[in-house]
Amino acid sequence: MYYKEQLISLRDGLSDRLADLNDELNILPEGSLYVYQKNGRYHYCQRFPKGGNRKKEHRIAVTNDSDTVLALVRKRFVEIAVKNIQNDILELDRVIVNYSPVSEQHVMRSFCEKYPELEKGIYYGGSDPELWTAGYVQPAFYEEGYKSISAKGENLRSGGEMYITSRLDHFGIPYRYEDDTGIPDLSYAPDLKILRPRDRKIIYWEHFGKVNDYAYVLDNIGKIKDYISYGIKPWDNLIMTFNNEKGGYDGKLIDALIECWLL
Repeated sequence: MYYKEQLISLRDGLSDRLADLNDELNILPEGSLYVYQKNGRYHYCQRFPKGGNRKKEHRIAVTNDSDTVLALVRKRFVEIAVKNIQNDILELDRVIVNYSPVSEQHVMRSFCEKYPELEKGIYYGGSDPELWTAGYVQPAFYEEGYKSISAKGENLRSGGEMYITSRLDHFGIPYRYEDDTGIPDLSYAPDLKILRPRDRKIIYWEHFGKVNDYAYVLDNIGKIKDYISYGIKPWDNLIMTFNNEKGGYDGKLIDALIECWLL
């Protein structure tokens, strides 16, 4: 169902933007910009259409009034944007009404209600996300490094990891914290091992914190080289994020990675 929620969220965002633009239209100048060329120069007029007590179209020269010219240019943009958003909202309304969930449970609901003993078959060749996470027990590595506890009770090492796991939970994306890769001879436990819902592909996520620590950076360059040699590659099945030099992180970037890569 999450894809439908995304569509609804997008529609709500467009509706808010539409309201803001309509409010802006109310404070922009009346009329529209008319441009003509004379003696090799462009001239600008504020054009008022006929209507009401105005029997015919009326124009006022505003070439020397740059504020009015720019405000009318802005008005033209706002009018086009309003029209585009209105069309987008109509299309989203149509899609939302006709949207059909594609998850295994929704597609096969009636079948599995009739034959519940066959429900596992709908995950043949894949994994049930709930079962994949339910049977997982977080290992204890360097327990002295744990600093926080997630809402799910996981011991976490950094604020960046806390944010990432909370956003994965928000989007309904199953993950395991510090699970091993499952690849023989590759003795690493990535920060997060994720089961991407749309195709059941395993994605690994490493969040690097101490970017000002030269030894830490060098160690992790070696780790990334090892990952690549075993088929765990950036922009394929490895996400990497970094704290900034002040020890913070970019929440908008993390959300964008989740929405573009994992949903």
